Amino acid sequence: MRRLGVLTVAATLALGLAACGSSGGSSSDTTAASESSTCGDLNVAPVTGFKPVKADTFTVVTSLPGPGFWVGSSTDPNAIRAGYEYCMAKGLQEAFGLKNLTVRNESFDAIVAGTVTDFDLALAQSSITDDRKKVVDFTDPYFESQQGVLVKGDSDVKISTLDEAKKVQWGVQTGTTAIDMLTNLIKPDKQPQVYQNLADAYAALDAGQVDAVLIDTAINLGQAAASNGKEKVISQFAQPDGPDSYGGILPKGSANVALVNTGLKELKDGGILAALGKSQLTADPGNIPTITLG
Repeated sequence: MRRLGVLTVAATLALGLAACGSSGGSSSDTTAASESSTCGDLNVAPVTGFKPVKADTFTVVTSLPGPGFWVGSSTDPNAIRAGYEYCMAKGLQEAFGLKNLTVRNESFDAIVAGTVTDFDLALAQSSITDDRKKVVDFTDPYFESQQGVLVKGDSDVKISTLDEAKKVQWGVQTGTTAIDMLTNLIKPDKQPQVYQNLADAYAALDAGQVDAVLIDTAINLGQAAASNGKEKVISQFAQPDGPDSYGGILPKGSANVALVNTGLKELKDGGILAALGKSQLTADPGNIPTITLG
């Protein structure tokens, strides 16, 4: 692992990460997000011309839990008041001059498959891939991440080499690039346990049903921090072709892609994304040992 940070859209905490796809959720609760948050003073330059699906409202979907990226609840968007992507959404809402922010929780599979409708932007730690581009439109990249290894806090499991990684029982979320890494690069001896929701994978880890959970390093570090020592990140994997990049998702053919990219550039150029990386994310992945795959 190199360092935690924000990509071309804000490169102050330089990353060398290479992640999977996102956290997961399956409910579709909706909330008008409160104005009280811990995002600080965003001061985003205005971007004109954005046309929301609902008048004077910025409708954002995500897939909970998203430790570090959506903070306040692992299931309820009504309780979200902080987090890297939440604050990004607040900044874009301000840039577009919209009065309200609505956050909705959706299945990660549905988001990347392009079957979610009636939203302006999805921020769900979604890695940009060619297959996903066939059914959704991506923004410019705004973050990078390796894939981290989460184990129980009292676990004596060691995963510091590829050989050790092959021997453990993995838990992973469906629809993520972590599955591709396990299948194509790690090739474990035991079939990974695949879960629809990331929260279920974490629950399986706590119950001793899996030895380790593979998901983006930044997400697993957020989960470990929230667990108060119940879980820990012990290593991470670097792919030979470099880190995955996160992009926001818009419905295929959206007329707002260029305007969202302009808003993201304002967040970057104003130093806002770099500041959010420091204030909202829980730990520096640069301190986590890296296993290079290739």
